[in-house]
Amino acid sequence: MTPATLLARHGLEEATAAALLAYVQRQRWYGSRGRAVAGFEVEDVGTLRESGPAVLLVLATVRYEDGGRERYSLPLGIRPGPAAGFFDPERVVHETGGDAGPMAVVDALGDPESSAALWELIGAGATLRTEGGEVRFRGERIAGGVDPGSIRPLGREQSNTSLVRDDAELLKWFRVVEDVRSPELEMTEALHGAGFEHVPAPLGVVEYLRPGAEAVLLALVQPYLHNGTEGWALALTSLRDLYAEAELEGVGDEGSAVRLVEEQGATFLPESARLGEVTAEMHLALASDRVPDAMRAQPVSAAMLGSWADAMTRELDQLLGGAGAALEPLRECRAEVVAGFDALRGLGGGGLAIRVHGDYHLGQALRTDTGWTVLDFEGEPALGVPERRALSSPLRDVAGLLRSLDYAAAAALMERTEPDPERLEALRRQGDAWAEANRRLFWGAYLARVGDHPLLPGSAEDTLALRRAWELRKAVYEVGYELGHRPDWVGLPLRFLLDGGRS
Repeated sequence: MTPATLLARHGLEEATAAALLAYVQRQRWYGSRGRAVAGFEVEDVGTLRESGPAVLLVLATVRYEDGGRERYSLPLGIRPGPAAGFFDPERVVHETGGDAGPMAVVDALGDPESSAALWELIGAGATLRTEGGEVRFRGERIAGGVDPGSIRPLGREQSNTSLVRDDAELLKWFRVVEDVRSPELEMTEALHGAGFEHVPAPLGVVEYLRPGAEAVLLALVQPYLHNGTEGWALALTSLRDLYAEAELEGVGDEGSAVRLVEEQGATFLPESARLGEVTAEMHLALASDRVPDAMRAQPVSAAMLGSWADAMTRELDQLLGGAGAALEPLRECRAEVVAGFDALRGLGGGGLAIRVHGDYHLGQALRTDTGWTVLDFEGEPALGVPERRALSSPLRDVAGLLRSLDYAAAAALMERTEPDPERLEALRRQGDAWAEANRRLFWGAYLARVGDHPLLPGSAEDTLALRRAWELRKAVYEVGYELGHRPDWVGLPLRFLLDGGRS
């Protein structure tokens, strides 16, 4: 039976494929906005549940005119009745008809009755055949008898869709299906094995297998940290309080701005320091001999430093090759940015290259009653899995978090009703003081925890040059991201690059 035949058996006609592509392209987890689509193909289909409602797993590939392709994982619920009767119109993929009357094809992850089938299969340890392979569910600690009313969306989507059950279990369904083993599962298991306690334990796994290919991760179940708050949300709360106080009292000189940060009631400073320690502990675990052999740390060579500088420059030039007046100021200061990359070539040493988080920012850290927990080890979404699995400098993660602190200050300022230019500049100065104080404490705590471990270069000067290069590289990435997703935000990373980066 072909995928098309199986779809037709459930009353899904050819128009469903076009509707699926349109649905994918509307989602935040669709990572290729701006790329011209050359074709869309349903590659594989499997029945996860026959009825009540029926649940299918569809694996579909989007082909692009530039030769690239992406495979997406789309669990679908097929519910009787018109689409207008479904409680969440944003999760309706398509409406179809037939002898049995109208049916709504919905995203199963937006329908508790459909997504309950996923938890049941995980708890049962089921293996189900698809037309081209099989899906394996594992989760000995997942209880059966799932009540759909206990399932709710987490409310944020990046490269995955997350659901919560009974405020106890978090299911992350990965939308992009890779051809190799998932960095998320690999990193989570490795960090647990190395004794790093600030990462959720895996409770259940869903994997897709095709003959002759490596198993790929579709979903991961972990404990839900119900009393946790994202670092990004905590930082914004601190900044909103700070800006309100600054507007009330007025912003004085730089010293006054710093004092206001230090004396603030809703301070984020202790959290930044503790996050610096946890980040260092994560990197020390990844640099230990307790990780799998394939992930073992290596000394950073001169060739590796040169390849990083080349890649950073190449990414900058690819960005500058695009159209748009917003890039003109960056074109004018290209030489200064490249000088920051080229500084890597003259370092006396680069410390160790380890497996890194790869997409580290305040939104990937959760603050609970017991401290910080690090989340989402998939890596930078725009990179292929081999690149995300490659050894890199731990300062790549450090740079991501430092940039996130700058971003928080700017984002919280953008939320406010725009005051007159003079007041806006004063508030920006206050936000800079917040960012600088938190960056300093994060960095200081990180260095103190690393100590004399060979994780970092031997000299403070080389360490700062390496950190700065990764910060510049991250800001270049951010400019490209904002141009593609939030053009109004492109000024945030541009400001950092045009100012030459922080020291």
